[in-house]
Amino acid sequence: MICPHCNQNVLRKERTGRRCSKCRQAFALEPKETVLGLHDVRVRKLSEQLGDGRGLRYTPTQLWYAAGRTRLRDPRSRVSTLRFWVSVPFVVLCFFAVVGHLIRPVFGIVLAVLLVVAVQVVLSGLRGRIVNSVQIRVPADYNTFQRQVTQRWIDVYGSPPFGAVGEQGVLPRPGARPRFGLLCPDRSVLVCLAANDVHRRHDLVLAERAEQLPPGVPVIVLHDASLPALRFAEQVRDGLAPRPVVNQLAPRAVLGKGAALRLRGPAPRPEELAAAPRNTLSQEEFDWLAGGWWSPVAALPPARLLALVDKAVDRIEQAIDPDRRRARAVGFLTWPT
Repeated sequence: MICPHCNQNVLRKERTGRRCSKCRQAFALEPKETVLGLHDVRVRKLSEQLGDGRGLRYTPTQLWYAAGRTRLRDPRSRVSTLRFWVSVPFVVLCFFAVVGHLIRPVFGIVLAVLLVVAVQVVLSGLRGRIVNSVQIRVPADYNTFQRQVTQRWIDVYGSPPFGAVGEQGVLPRPGARPRFGLLCPDRSVLVCLAANDVHRRHDLVLAERAEQLPPGVPVIVLHDASLPALRFAEQVRDGLAPRPVVNQLAPRAVLGKGAALRLRGPAPRPEELAAAPRNTLSQEEFDWLAGGWWSPVAALPPARLLALVDKAVDRIEQAIDPDRRRARAVGFLTWPT
């Protein structure tokens, strides 16, 4: 491990008690004991990435997702593991049969090879079903991450990692005449937006529940790319009609995107699939959701969240501003065709 204070490579035996034997300073995280194998230098790099080089603020939830992203389970590894452990008993059985003089060695070798090949063929046929049954989640739960990483960091350094903001604070009060409302059931997202002054820049109200939105203003809805979240957004849209409602983070925004965090839980029940808003989903999106896949909006880094809000505000302004609508219709400030 690289010591966060003296930048020296410190072996495990040289950092007992979570203290560097070379500079004698304490560090917060021991990678052999901390969830996700985190150490101080890694957390600092993640903080810099979340800050996007411009000092953006982020929440512990965003840090948790950023740290766990590289530790997600590859479903294909389940097949390889099964192939190994299912084959081992057959090989061991043939070995003892030969040692016990129950069969000749050449027959034992041939039998072992045939059994292993048979296992590989059977599991190859079941590969798709096995891969699709594997759930994909961050390997450490958030509470454990908070206890072993965030709180430990505070205990050693006296404050959270640079740029991190707590999620328990009070959300900012709206201005006298807000222009927009932003609804998101995930408090971590609202805290991140507030910490980066989005509410002031766009003069909007941050709300966890629809009843907290001021009447009459257009609304931006930020939510997970998941079946429950899409049903939530549909209910919000119906409840707030006829005012404009812009829905962000549809499944199409994360399908095939390498940077998006894609998790998978249990496959939805038939009644859940039946309640899906099929009129707003492509067949590819529906199949993706039906497979148990989803993507949390809280996993988006601050820069991506801010870009989503900027894009949503621009869409609303274009929809409600007649001059901008006419400019778009005639191709104002676009290259002539």
